[in-house]
Amino acid sequence: MQQNSLSAAPLISVSDLSWGTANKTILKSINLELNAGQFIGLLGPNGAGKSSLLRCLYRYLKPQQGAVLLSGQDIWQISADEYAKQVAVVLQESPSQFNLSLFDVVSLGLTPHKRLFSGTSANDKQRIFQAIEQVGLSHHSEQAFDSLSGGEKQRALIARSIVQQPKLLIMDEPTSHLDVKYQIQIMELAKSLDVTVLASFHDLNLAASLCDELIVIDEGRLVCQGKPKAVLTEQLLSDVFGVCAAVSAHPQSSTDKFIPHITYFYGYQTQEHQND
Repeated sequence: MQQNSLSAAPLISVSDLSWGTANKTILKSINLELNAGQFIGLLGPNGAGKSSLLRCLYRYLKPQQGAVLLSGQDIWQISADEYAKQVAVVLQESPSQFNLSLFDVVSLGLTPHKRLFSGTSANDKQRIFQAIEQVGLSHHSEQAFDSLSGGEKQRALIARSIVQQPKLLIMDEPTSHLDVKYQIQIMELAKSLDVTVLASFHDLNLAASLCDELIVIDEGRLVCQGKPKAVLTEQLLSDVFGVCAAVSAHPQSSTDKFIPHITYFYGYQTQEHQND
């Protein structure tokens, strides 16, 4: 990817990244850059390697080849605490928090910033309550986290990320089990934060509407990266996702911003089989 020499250095730089299991290579020589301040969508069919790539970026998996740089520094050369100050993660499945309240879960965002056994100050508590209010859960602050709905849990984890104050928020399909209303709500909430966001999506129209930039991977390889208008073409939808679709302007498109809207065609595969 070419980059203007006058522009700021990328927040994340991935070079020649490969990873796999003993029996299969999952990620194959991926190169990409993420610029600060953007909301970036990661797309690809099931099994493309989206979760594996994100796990390499948030240090759950160590690449077998290549490097991941955060603000120019190899992420594996950064201490765990320092890395946690800069990168927050919201996953598809909300982990069980046993008997912790929503307030307690959100307060875990302070962990990278606190010394062992240090207490929670009045300023800390104010930050926690402000984050809970920001995600619209003030009336649930003392409720058990495990008793919350799926959408409420995801909002609580975003509140935890707000308290964590990262540079980068990574979200691995955080809305895949939620109703449409909460899918939109969670992603719009993430977009409203003053951080760089990298989120994987299944819903291509939701990604097209909210993302500043899209990354598409297929079979472990980077297919393309760019603005939604340039990425979500009818040819790509056919080649990568195996669907027949038309791409038109979303009703909320403007002269300043074209928002692609995908309309899928149905029954064509059955017709193809009948013609064989």
